[in-house]
Amino acid sequence: MCLTVRLLVMMSLMMAQVCLAGWELAKEDDKRQIRVFTREAEQSDLREFRGEMRLQTTLSALVALIEDNKSGPEWIHHCRALEVIEQISEHERLFYMVTEAPWPVKDRDSVVYSVLSQDEVSGTVHIDMQVRNDVFPASDDLVRIKDMKGFWEFRPEDDGWVTVIYQVHADPAGGIPAWLANSMVVDSPYYTLKNMRKMVAKEPYLSSRPSHIHDIATGQ
Repeated sequence: MCLTVRLLVMMSLMMAQVCLAGWELAKEDDKRQIRVFTREAEQSDLREFRGEMRLQTTLSALVALIEDNKSGPEWIHHCRALEVIEQISEHERLFYMVTEAPWPVKDRDSVVYSVLSQDEVSGTVHIDMQVRNDVFPASDDLVRIKDMKGFWEFRPEDDGWVTVIYQVHADPAGGIPAWLANSMVVDSPYYTLKNMRKMVAKEPYLSSRPSHIHDIATGQ
């Protein structure tokens, strides 16, 4: 029996290593159960990031926060503005985001198309995101991000725990100093996840019940 348990543990560790193949641990916060990984991206000098966090919350609270565009500047790292351009359906939307950059680097803006889906068996919520450059004119005062792709993923576990994954690769364009680019791919997911942990523990997110997802924890 002990041998069987050991084999199962070893297999789980091996599978986790395979899933994170190519990723390098860049930051770890044991207290908040946050880890940030980075890896090289094809045809880009800027690394891709992947932030992971475990917390006790509900899928409903997480989705409600993600979809509350007005609160974006309160928790998304360096987000100056976040506005919905078009709510295409319950699951699809276009939004406009302005990201702050330290002087003398210009602030960035982007138009993002997002699609939410949920696995019927596991309950996992997945939100794909990619830039759309054909729906909103660029501003002369900002540098338009023309290449970005990523996702949010919320994986429900036992006893009310959820694993949150935030993964993105973006090319901020316009010539960003190496020191800033390297700090962005670590600070952005870390502080965004850290702030998310605080936000979902507050109202109105605690009692939110979005109708377009099934919450495993509440049975709704």
